Amino acid sequence: MNKEIDLLGDVFERSVSNWPDKLAMKKGDTIYTYRQLKEEVVKLKNYLLELGLQKGDKFAVMGENSPEWAVGYLAIVRAGLVVVPVDRMSQDAEIIHILTRSESKGIIVSESYADKINELKGEIKNIKHIIPMADINKISAKKDIEVKDIDPKGLAVLIFTSGTTGASKAVMLSHYNIMCNMKSVERFIEITEKDTLCSIIPMHHTFEGTAGFLFPLFRGAAIYYPPSLKPTDILATMKESNVSCLIAVPLLFEKFVGALYRKVGSASLTKKIMFNAISGIGSVAPFLRKPLFARIRKEMGLGNLRIACAGGAALTEKVAKALQLLAVPILQGYGLTESSPVLSVSPLEKPKVKSVGVPIPDVEIKIDEPDENGIGEIIARGPNIMLGYYKNKQATDEVLKNGWLYTGDLGYMDDEGYVYITGRKKSLIVTQTGKNIQPEEIEAKLIKSEWIKEVLVIPRIDQETKKEQICALIFPDYERLEQHSQEKGVDMSELDVENIYKEIVREVNEQLPIYKKVTELEIRDEEFPKTSTQKIKRHLFVDRGVRV
Repeated sequence: MNKEIDLLGDVFERSVSNWPDKLAMKKGDTIYTYRQLKEEVVKLKNYLLELGLQKGDKFAVMGENSPEWAVGYLAIVRAGLVVVPVDRMSQDAEIIHILTRSESKGIIVSESYADKINELKGEIKNIKHIIPMADINKISAKKDIEVKDIDPKGLAVLIFTSGTTGASKAVMLSHYNIMCNMKSVERFIEITEKDTLCSIIPMHHTFEGTAGFLFPLFRGAAIYYPPSLKPTDILATMKESNVSCLIAVPLLFEKFVGALYRKVGSASLTKKIMFNAISGIGSVAPFLRKPLFARIRKEMGLGNLRIACAGGAALTEKVAKALQLLAVPILQGYGLTESSPVLSVSPLEKPKVKSVGVPIPDVEIKIDEPDENGIGEIIARGPNIMLGYYKNKQATDEVLKNGWLYTGDLGYMDDEGYVYITGRKKSLIVTQTGKNIQPEEIEAKLIKSEWIKEVLVIPRIDQETKKEQICALIFPDYERLEQHSQEKGVDMSELDVENIYKEIVREVNEQLPIYKKVTELEIRDEEFPKTSTQKIKRHLFVDRGVRV
């Protein structure tokens, strides 16, 4: 099939033509070949149109990652409708907001959330149709209804952001936006019909939607879905699929590195070599790394892994270096929902640990109004940039200017075109003397400590002096503290724990100019609240000044 694919509903057509009986998707006993996937999508597309839905109507999909979720999404866009992916973990008020604001005529929902939607439908007057995912394979349509004149540059997907800075906005993406993004990625990353993926990031998220769902189908790969997100289920699915391409948020890779360290520690391998290499004291030649850790990777279902891609949040330098040492071919990507989402990817042949890579083909990135250090707002343009925010001209005009997307991220580019992110424009702390402090810079130094699990640096007003303080909110690695306590054979008091973190802060402060020094420390008992891609919701601590 040589016809150019320009509509999301046709994304699998090349694969159906080339490999009709090849596995496309699998979850438990549910298996779809490419031929079967198309049949199910066409059938559901016809059913949706028989309901009387018109081109451009909105229709939502919500549930756990599954082949049925994929069929629902693809059938909606193939029918010429607009798909509205909903985060299944959203609170009731947010679900009502998304479904009402989007004017969705109906929703395809998994069994786990069907009761919730039925309970809420009284408050969502525009919802006329509720289709259980479990019934998709039982649905029949009377005839095949041809959909004509779908505009590739017309609205296809309406995605409500659940970011770190507060109220969600509805991002409008066209078929053209997402298809161009995939075709650019295709020229940069080689995924073939021989590859297998394990879907872990929620499918409503744009990173997974483009990179972990649509792109593999476009390339003829196979996608496996774990029965749940329990580590044992993910591990079993990776082993079953013999996963060759793993796309995940940094948190998963952090856990992966931790598990590998524990396995290496209990094996007959030289643990000292690994840790010395990570800290820069020693090194292991790249060609020796793969065989050195091959058995351990195989035990974790990663023996066939050839590409690992981290996205959705920042990958720490500590984890990136550890993955490199362990011969895991890690790619870092950068992008936003507003860019469909990929803007840059680190080249496998020449990665830079601290960088999020170089712009992908057809995407242009530059730094707006750089300061004396070359740091400014990252802006981008290309065919993947969104149409705008749904019914929100003011918000659209704030970020789309003369064809450029103003990302709100601060960063710089080196002489070779690699992009580096230093922080968020909205999280920038400006001192009384006019100095700019990027909290992410301080956080990056603190998180290097083995004793710290999570950290957030925020401004806080001293109630007595009324001066702004730099406060570090730290969630300790309590497992590491307990291990340390057992090794010493003593119980650690609260004062002992506090002194550990005071010393860490003191050491970091020695590396900072006086106006950036952390002046207040708070130790947390619980993890920070996060988005679905595990980004800390900074606005809960900065905007409102509350402790959660």
